[in-house]
Amino acid sequence: MSSDALAAGGVTTGTPAGRVVAAIDIGSNSIHLLVARVVDDAIAEVLLDVSTQAGIGARVDQDGSIGEVGRGAVTDAVDGYLGDAHLLGAGPIVLLGTEPLRVASDAGMLGAAIRERTGSELRVLSHEQEALLALIGVTGGRLDRELMVVDIGGGSSECILATPGEPPRTVVLPTGSSRLSSAVPTSDPLTGTDVRHLRRAAAEVAAAVPVSRPRTVVVTGGSGTNISRLLGRPRTTPVDRAALEAAIEALQARPAMELAAETGLSVRRVRQLGAGAALVEAVLDRLGANLAEVSDASLRDGAVLAVSVAGDAWMAALPRLASGPPGT
Repeated sequence: MSSDALAAGGVTTGTPAGRVVAAIDIGSNSIHLLVARVVDDAIAEVLLDVSTQAGIGARVDQDGSIGEVGRGAVTDAVDGYLGDAHLLGAGPIVLLGTEPLRVASDAGMLGAAIRERTGSELRVLSHEQEALLALIGVTGGRLDRELMVVDIGGGSSECILATPGEPPRTVVLPTGSSRLSSAVPTSDPLTGTDVRHLRRAAAEVAAAVPVSRPRTVVVTGGSGTNISRLLGRPRTTPVDRAALEAAIEALQARPAMELAAETGLSVRRVRQLGAGAALVEAVLDRLGANLAEVSDASLRDGAVLAVSVAGDAWMAALPRLASGPPGT
């Protein structure tokens, strides 16, 4: 296993049974790898959870393509992660692309380069597939209550309303923390004017979310966990309006480099947190909610579970798996 992977993520052992499954996803900000042991259709043990900063979303938004250098860097990262997953005994390994690959003119060239180097097939997810995987990851495929999962990514966000036994409903927001940060230039630290502009832009985006009153709101993606990290709290501490206001005040009080050094977040992540907090706040406003639970789970968790349960037919099985326990 690469020394970078060992240094960057937690590796645990101790569960002898089950099947080892891995998921890699290429997103706007980062490339992520999750390797997990699945027992009885549930993730029993995370063997490796790592990411590397890539920033291809901003490049695609600016140029329309990933570019030759970018494609090479992504292919190198994926090749390394596949090696790490194989060393941990992963059998099925799924390779996924999200928002930047939905719009990049050379996404096909990237897929071909990865296939030629590694023999692995890159699957570019639709917005709905991405939302369903996030829902399965958050619930563990065992939906037992009405909830809305708000998955705030770098380039896009998905809101999925789920009720046990009913088809989930997905709303796509065409921006995420990275894209909104690029669209609304800000100072470092943030100014009061910056905050007003971010909130106004986020509210315009969130207007696409139907007015509803879900029993529970769950935020997944870095914007939720990183707000808590910024405030020195456990990653999955629920986020309420006071926490959002405190995070924005922290971003106004000190420059990103200082906050990054203190929290362990990258400077880029800190610079995007104002936009992320504004998006969370705007969605809560739209839903009439004061508080959101925060989940560390992701579409990778969902993909690991879906592949383990449904095998090669996992993509077709996503609506069924998202609606309740496996086999229902």
